[in-house]
Amino acid sequence: MFKLQINKPSYFWLILLLIGCGKKTQLEWEDPTVFEINKEPPRSHFYSYENLKIAREKNPGKSIYFQSLNGKWKFNFAKNYDKRPKGFYKSNYNDSNWSDIMVPGNWELMGWSFPIYLDEEYPFPVNPPFVPHDYNAVGSYRRSFNIPDIWNGKEIFLKLGSVRSAFYLWINGEFVGYSQGSKTPAEFNITAHSNLGTNNISVEVYRFSDGSYLEGQDTWRVSGLERDVSIYARNKTRISDFFVNADLDSTYNNGLFSIKVDILNELVSNDTITVKARLVDPVKRNKILFDSTRTISIDSTSSVHIESIIKRVKKWSAEEPNLYQLELSLLNNTGELIEATTQQVGFRKIEIKEGELLINGKSIMFRGVNRHEWDPYSGRSISEESMKMDIQLMKQHNINAVRNSHYPNQERWYELCNEYGLYVIDEANIEAHGMRFHDNSFEQITNDTLWTAQWLDRGNRMFERDKNQPSIIMWSMGNEAGDGQNFKKLYQMLKDKDSSRPVVYEPAKLELHTDVVFPMYDTIEEISEYAESKYDRPLILCEYAHAMGNSVGNLIDYWETFERYKSLQGGFIWDWVDQVIAKKDSNGVEYWAYGGDFGKEFTENDSNFCANGLIAADRSLNPHIKEVKKVYQPIRFKSDNLKRGRVKVTNDFDFINLSDYTFSWFIKGDSKIVASGRLGTLDLEAGETRTLTFNLSSIRPKLGVRYFLTVQAKTKYKKPLIPKDYLVAWDQFELPIYKETKAQDPSNLTSINLFKNELNTEVYGKGFKVIFNHEMGQLSEYEINGLSIIKKPIKTNFWRAPNDNDLGNGMPARTKIWKEASERFSTLSVESELKNNTAQITIISEDSLSSSTLRSKYFVYGNGVIRINQIIEVKDSTVSEIPRFGLKLSMSGEFDQVSWFGRGPHESYWDRKTSAAIGHYSGSVWEQSFPYVRPQETGNKTDIYWMAVSNGSNGLMAKGLPTFDGSVHQYPYEDLDYVPGSQRHGNLDIKSKDHLDWLIDYKQMGVGGDNSWGARTHNKYTLFPGKYEFSIMLIPFDNKNNLSQLSKLKFE
Repeated sequence: MFKLQINKPSYFWLILLLIGCGKKTQLEWEDPTVFEINKEPPRSHFYSYENLKIAREKNPGKSIYFQSLNGKWKFNFAKNYDKRPKGFYKSNYNDSNWSDIMVPGNWELMGWSFPIYLDEEYPFPVNPPFVPHDYNAVGSYRRSFNIPDIWNGKEIFLKLGSVRSAFYLWINGEFVGYSQGSKTPAEFNITAHSNLGTNNISVEVYRFSDGSYLEGQDTWRVSGLERDVSIYARNKTRISDFFVNADLDSTYNNGLFSIKVDILNELVSNDTITVKARLVDPVKRNKILFDSTRTISIDSTSSVHIESIIKRVKKWSAEEPNLYQLELSLLNNTGELIEATTQQVGFRKIEIKEGELLINGKSIMFRGVNRHEWDPYSGRSISEESMKMDIQLMKQHNINAVRNSHYPNQERWYELCNEYGLYVIDEANIEAHGMRFHDNSFEQITNDTLWTAQWLDRGNRMFERDKNQPSIIMWSMGNEAGDGQNFKKLYQMLKDKDSSRPVVYEPAKLELHTDVVFPMYDTIEEISEYAESKYDRPLILCEYAHAMGNSVGNLIDYWETFERYKSLQGGFIWDWVDQVIAKKDSNGVEYWAYGGDFGKEFTENDSNFCANGLIAADRSLNPHIKEVKKVYQPIRFKSDNLKRGRVKVTNDFDFINLSDYTFSWFIKGDSKIVASGRLGTLDLEAGETRTLTFNLSSIRPKLGVRYFLTVQAKTKYKKPLIPKDYLVAWDQFELPIYKETKAQDPSNLTSINLFKNELNTEVYGKGFKVIFNHEMGQLSEYEINGLSIIKKPIKTNFWRAPNDNDLGNGMPARTKIWKEASERFSTLSVESELKNNTAQITIISEDSLSSSTLRSKYFVYGNGVIRINQIIEVKDSTVSEIPRFGLKLSMSGEFDQVSWFGRGPHESYWDRKTSAAIGHYSGSVWEQSFPYVRPQETGNKTDIYWMAVSNGSNGLMAKGLPTFDGSVHQYPYEDLDYVPGSQRHGNLDIKSKDHLDWLIDYKQMGVGGDNSWGARTHNKYTLFPGKYEFSIMLIPFDNKNNLSQLSKLKFE
C-alpha cells in the first residue's frame, strides 16, 4: 500500500518489522541514521500551474490543483510518548473530545505546555542521540480533507513546510512516512493512500528527537506544525526539478544563462515531451529576451540543458534588484500544455578576488543584520505581511544584507528579498551549541560518521530548495556546532553542487572549508590585526554589535575600521527583532515575556537573552536602530574646511549613482533656520567624492548663538517600500563662528545675605532661599518664590542602573564601591564668603573607601541662580571604573515637561550618539524613558547645552558650562536598578509617579555592545580612576521667560 524510501537500504526490513509488529529495538527519533522515511527527494521551490496566466501570478491558491490545509485541526497533547493516544491515526478513531488547534502554529503558544527559552544548553540531559522519554511531549494532529474528482489520475503530494522536531504521518489510517529536520519541507507522495472525496490526515509530532541535537539555536524551544501545510496534484509526466544559473561574463555586461530541467515520466509507455523556456522582462511588458524549445523522448527520467548569452543584461544587486522571469512550460506530444511554472531570475556574479568578495565586479560592504523568524503572538509562524514589514524597515534603515539565523527561512522570504533587494546568507539548520559543555564536546557528533548523512541531508535540503534564489549570495553550513569531518564533507558537497557561491562557516576559522573568514564578536583590535596580516580571504563578521537591551555602543568605531581596510567587508548585527512573547498579567496588562516567565516545567532558562533586537517584537523601533541607520548610511558627509563652508560628500553605494536623491541643507542658529537651500541632484557614481561649498558670508553671528549646518539626502522618487522625500543620509557640523555672550556683573542684581551656623550655610535673596547642609556636604534646600524646587538634597551620583551588557560583564559587582559612594562621602571642610554680591560656598568631602576627594563649589547670585563646579579625584588607580559622575536632583512630579538644546530627540550615550543631532527638543518627562524588556538605564541625552524642566508655570534650567549629559525620569531612578533573581518588565514595573529624578552628569560610561557576556565598554568611553571636573548653572524661570534667551545668561 505504500512506497518505502529511507536513507539507508539496511533499514528496509527493520522498518517493515517495526510497522508490522509494533516492537522497536531503537526508536526512529533516537537514531541519527534514520531521519526520513518515504520523504520525497529535495527539490527547488516551485509550484506547477495549469496555465501560464496563473503561473505568472505565483499564487498556488488560484490553481485547481492546490489545496491549503492551514486552519483548524483536532489536537491532543500528551506529556510523553507513553501517554500519547495510540491508534489515533485510524480512520474510525473518535476525536470529538479533542481540542481544536490552529495550523500553522506552535502548541506552547496556544495553551499546551510552556515555551522554553535557552541560548546555549539543550532542554534535556545530553546523551546523543537519546532524548528524554518522561517529558518529551507528543502532539497528535488530525483533520479531514477532500480530493476533488478533477485530481483523478494524478499524483497527489502532501507538503508540510516545517514541523518541529520529528513526526510520523498517516493518511486514512495507513502509515506514510517519518521526518526530522524542522526547517525544510517534508513532502510525501500520498497517491497510494488517498481516495477521491473525504480523506483523513494524522500527524504525530515529537517535541524532541535526535535531530534536536542539531537544532540547539538561541531561540525559544517550541513545537508543532509551524509552517504551511498543503496538498497538491501533479501530472504523472512532470517537471521534477530545475536549476537556474544566471551568471555574468568577465565584462560583467552580458548574462550567461543556463538551466537544467529534470523531467519525470511515470506513465508506462515512452513519450515525446517538449520543454519550452522563455526569459521575459516584466518591467517591459514581458519582453522576451530568450525563447527556447526542446523536444525529447523520455521513458522515466531525463534532463534538458539550455544555455544562452543575454546581451547587455540588467544586473541584480541589493541596490538595483533587477529581475527577469523564467517561464517554463511542459507540453505533450500533441502540443497540449501539461504544466507551467515561473521563477525569478537575477543576473549576478559572485567572486572572491585578491582577498575581497565581489558582486558584479564590485567589492561589497555588508550592512547586515541577523534575523530569526519570530512573532510575539504566533512564535515561529510568521505571515507574509510580517516579512514584508521586516524588509521595509531594513531598507528604510540602510540595511542591505541579512543572515538567515540559523536555519532556512520560509520560501516566500527569499522571493521578497529577490524583489526588494537584500543580500541573503542562507544557513543550514545545524547548531549543536549545547554539546560544547559536555564530554567530548562538539566532536562527539561532528566527527561521528553515524551523523554524517543527517549533516549532509540538512545542507542538501537547504541547497536544493533555495538554489534558484538570486538574493542568496553565500551558503552557511550552520552556526556554533563546533567543527569536524562532517562539516568538511558538507562543504565539499555544497561546492560540488554549486561553484557560483561561497560557502562559509564561523567555527572553521582560517581552515580551508570556509571561503570567507566569518568570525563572531571579534574585537576591533582582532579584525584590524587580521586585515594587516593580508590574508587571501575577506573577513565578514557573521555576528557583532550584540543589541541586547540598551546597547549598540561603539558601532561607529567598527565602521571606521571596516572603511580603513579592503579585506574587512562589514558584518551582521545580532540581531533584528526581540524574540519575546506577548503575555498579560493578572490585570490584563500586556507585556513582553522572556525566559522564566512560563511555568516550572523546565526551570532552567536564559532570562531576557532573547531580547537582542534592533526592533521590538511588534516591529516598533528600539532606540539603537537609529544609530544603525546613521552609521550604515551609504552617503557620507565629512567636513573639509568649515571656515570656508566646505563639506565633502562621498557616494558609498556599491553600484548606483546619486542622481535618484535630492540634496538640501540648512543652517540653524540655536533653533532658528537662518539659511537654507537645495543642492538639487549630485551626479556622483559609486565611490566618487565631491566637495560642496556653502556661502557663510551672509550669516552675522549673534552672541551666545551656536550655528549648525545640516546636509541631507532624500529620495527623489517613491521607491518600493520607501516613500518619496525619505531621509536616507545626513550629517551636522558646528560652524566655527561662535561668539561668547557678554557676562553680567552680579553686583547689579538684588542684594543677597549669607548666614552660617554649625549645621548649615544659608543664602537669602529676593524671592529665594538656598541652604547647604554641612554634614551631608550638599545643597539641601532650594526655594523660589515659596516653591520648593527640590524634594531632597542634591546628591553627587556615581551609579547607573546596569544595562544588559553591564550585567554580562560583571559591572554591578565590580563597581559596587560606587553604588553607595554618595552616602559615604564625609565633609572635611565648608568655606563660605560673600563677594561682589555672590555667595561662594566651597565644600570638600572625601570617601576613604574609594580614595576619592570631592570639591563642590557653589556660586549663588542675586536672582536665585546657582553655578555649581564639581571636581572628583580618585587617587587609587586600582579602584574600578566609575559608572557615572554627576548630580541627582529629586523634584516634585509636577515638573513633568522637559525641553533641551543638545542631542536628540532620542536617547544617546557617549559611545552611541552619532545618530542624535544637536537641536532644540521638548516633550513630556515620561516619554524620555524607553520601556526596555528588562528595566535598565534609559533616557540619557548627550552634549546638552541646556535642559529645562517645567510644571507649566515655573521651572528650572540647567545650563552646561559648556555642556553636560543628563536624563529626566518620572519615577525614582532606582526603579530601573537590577534586582537579582527578579522577573521584571519595562512596561509593567516602571510606572509614572509623583516624582522627578533629574540626572545631570559630567558623563556616564558608554553602553557597550561588543557582546553581552563579558565585553566591557571601550576604554575611550570609560571613566577610569583619575580627576574629572564639570560645571553647570541652575537657573529658575517662569512661563514668561524665553528659554533660549535665558540660556545665554553668564556672570563675571
